[in-house]
Amino acid sequence: MDGAREQSVTKFAPLAVVALSTLAVQNPNTVPNTLPAAGRAKLMASLKAAEPHRQHVWRDTLPINADGTINGYIEIGRGDRRKWEHDMTANRLVIDRMIPEKLGGYPINYGFVPQTVSYDGDPFDVLVLGPPLRGGTIVRGIAVGVMYMEDEKGLDSKVVTSPVDAAGKARFRLTGAIQRDVGEFFKRYKLHEAGAFSRVPGWGPASDGQALVRMTHAFFKSCREVTTGPCVVAR
Repeated sequence: MDGAREQSVTKFAPLAVVALSTLAVQNPNTVPNTLPAAGRAKLMASLKAAEPHRQHVWRDTLPINADGTINGYIEIGRGDRRKWEHDMTANRLVIDRMIPEKLGGYPINYGFVPQTVSYDGDPFDVLVLGPPLRGGTIVRGIAVGVMYMEDEKGLDSKVVTSPVDAAGKARFRLTGAIQRDVGEFFKRYKLHEAGAFSRVPGWGPASDGQALVRMTHAFFKSCREVTTGPCVVAR
């Protein structure tokens, strides 16, 4: 696996800085609708970095398909200890750092939803259930839950999706065992970083994950028009 991984679409079935409380996302109607100033500035920097590319995976891939499935761009395959991240300027994956051996590899496929910007200015994270997936692939899935999370930069929750079967149903369930394994990993994966922390207060329904995808896509579309300060979008 190299840094210039080929970007492809994985077809699983032929179907169609402010402190933000995690409690604010318990109801999809109260998903925070303000992108902090630092997040807006990072959005603008990412858009600028993507300008030279005729096709850019984050800028030009839809977050939600016509059939309602969510696109997840895989950065890190399940089991990988390498912290791959999508470089906006190069438009490819690069290794940011190694996860310590004692923590083990990622217990779930990890990436982001295209055309989104989360509260810290990074693309909104997605966790994809199932066997290890190749970095650089785009996986169509349906939301099955959300992992509420906070770190030193604020709200950092992650939508959980599952690839679908031929009937358009989730191929994999978000079980209690998966929640425990994934939650424990993300509680501990920053312990070796000075000044960093992470908390996983709990898990929520698919509706919260879908609401966060829609809100972070609204940030992507609307907040580039704001020239200073935070960006507030209509619900």
